[in-house]
Amino acid sequence: MTVTLAALAATLSIVDSFQQFAEDAAAYGYWAVLLVVAGDGVFPALPGETAIVAAAVLAAEGSMSLPLVIAAGAAGAVIGDSAAYWIGRGGGGPIKRGVTRVAGADRLEAAERMVRRQGPALVFVGRFLPGIRIAINLSCGAGQMAYPRFLFFDVLGAIVWAGQAALLGYFAGKAFADQLWVAFVVAFAVTGLVAGFVTVKERARVRREREAAAAERAEVEGDAEGAGPPAV
Repeated sequence: MTVTLAALAATLSIVDSFQQFAEDAAAYGYWAVLLVVAGDGVFPALPGETAIVAAAVLAAEGSMSLPLVIAAGAAGAVIGDSAAYWIGRGGGGPIKRGVTRVAGADRLEAAERMVRRQGPALVFVGRFLPGIRIAINLSCGAGQMAYPRFLFFDVLGAIVWAGQAALLGYFAGKAFADQLWVAFVVAFAVTGLVAGFVTVKERARVRREREAAAAERAEVEGDAEGAGPPAV
């Protein structure tokens, strides 16, 4: 009996939390989506994709507009990615050092190699790679790509990324129209599972890039040693 009451209390607490979340999101609206997503472009601890999903659930319920949610999310993504690009372009300084630490040395090295090989395609795909996305944008800004070209492919990626996140939230909201908190739980759960899968694949990719870079360095060092001292 005690366990049942505790489970019921926990469920009611979750429902109240999601209802409060819905009210807050509706109150702050599209600007909240734009600002959170923009901040996520430099500080990935911010829930950029979650903000779009939540707003789209509310769009399904009628509190917000789905096209405007997508527009706000895409605009925020471009602003955040551009900020990372220009931080990479800006040379040294405490801001770049801080963002570089957030991105991680391994990710930066992997991103530089990947951008050299894949170029604009990686900027587009990078929107869907939350762990390495900042490193990609920093690398592009550090000299790997001109800004107009970066911006073109980043805008395309931002629209598709915001669109898929918004559609996930929207259809969850439609499927559970009478239970908004269930729609939030389902949408966030799917987002979390996809993010977890992408993170695992992304870490494997970074590890392969790191191993390839180490092998190339070893080969260069071996060639240098094999050449011997210069002839007198």
